[in-house]
Amino acid sequence: MPSSSLRPPLPRFAPPTPNGAAADSPRAIDDPAVLVRADNLQVHFPLHKGVLQRPVGVVQAVDGLTFDIRRRETLGLVGESGCGKSTTGRALLQLQRPTAGRVTFEGTDLTALSERALFPFRKHMQMIFQDPYASLNPRMTVGDIVAEPLRTHGLAHGQRALRRRVQDLMTQVGLDPRYIRRYPHAFSGGQRQRIGIARALATNPQFIVCDEPISALDVSIQAQIMNLMQDLQEEFDLTYLFIAHDLSAVRHISDRIAVMYLGQIVELADAEALYDAPKHPYTQALISAVPIPDPEVEAERTRVVLDGEVPSPVDPPAGCRFHTRCPALKANPSLRTRCTTETPVLREVKGDHQVACHLYDTGPSHELPPQAAP
Repeated sequence: MPSSSLRPPLPRFAPPTPNGAAADSPRAIDDPAVLVRADNLQVHFPLHKGVLQRPVGVVQAVDGLTFDIRRRETLGLVGESGCGKSTTGRALLQLQRPTAGRVTFEGTDLTALSERALFPFRKHMQMIFQDPYASLNPRMTVGDIVAEPLRTHGLAHGQRALRRRVQDLMTQVGLDPRYIRRYPHAFSGGQRQRIGIARALATNPQFIVCDEPISALDVSIQAQIMNLMQDLQEEFDLTYLFIAHDLSAVRHISDRIAVMYLGQIVELADAEALYDAPKHPYTQALISAVPIPDPEVEAERTRVVLDGEVPSPVDPPAGCRFHTRCPALKANPSLRTRCTTETPVLREVKGDHQVACHLYDTGPSHELPPQAAP
């Protein structure tokens, strides 16, 4: 990797108070190790119908998430398509304003800020998008794309300094700095994603939401991009929320993993603990679907098969939202009343391993048998 001397670190920003004025004294932070925290985060989208656009329902995309992201860690967020992962990432960055709940960054409540007061925070919270083809403006040169956030936040003064900064960023992501005059169509998918990463790095952020950044790339390129992201994280003390549906990739890059189902987190644990001993039936099903390269082990492994389709977020099931597909409920019929009427709470079951499942509210007699790790 290029030396960090190519890119002098900008001074860390002292966030303003909610009224927009600079803080005169250090703020009280519950846990200085936590950079970003969500408390009962909700994002609901109203549904309208007809010529008069009458309200007919609400899409509960994100419904009551509480979690934190620690400094310099990667929190993986996994789940099936449509479970609310990308909406969660956008809500943390306030690109999508939450319906309810709170998001704090370094102890400051972002949801209480106006757009004007929120602007200084933008340079410290960036995003890498899923589609490297759609996320870059085809009418702009690569140099202008990477320079745009620098101009917006006034981080480079003069054309010579701006050009040098852009070239340094291109070098840091493994691209030839001479290519800054080219347009996005001249680059491959992996190269375009490197351009997107350079753009995200331009403002010297602390927190980056990576919204399925490798899902549109060839398998051979995915590992290169993940290795680049890990190198950059170590070099610049970055904190990531890594959103993906590929559990193998998430395990490779994440320190902790949160499993999401239908707008709610059902399990949260260290990456190795979650893969070695998944607790929630949904997590067990996801991990059992990950293929193992050893054919003998693969042939002997027990798969967890889920019945039915994911329910609609417009009308999610009462109680545990997973109960309509839960294989463990069949083995524990005594829990049916609780599972169909009471929403399970995310709670610690072993150390920092948290699970939202009634199986773990009632003692060891109802725990699931251990599953073979992939």
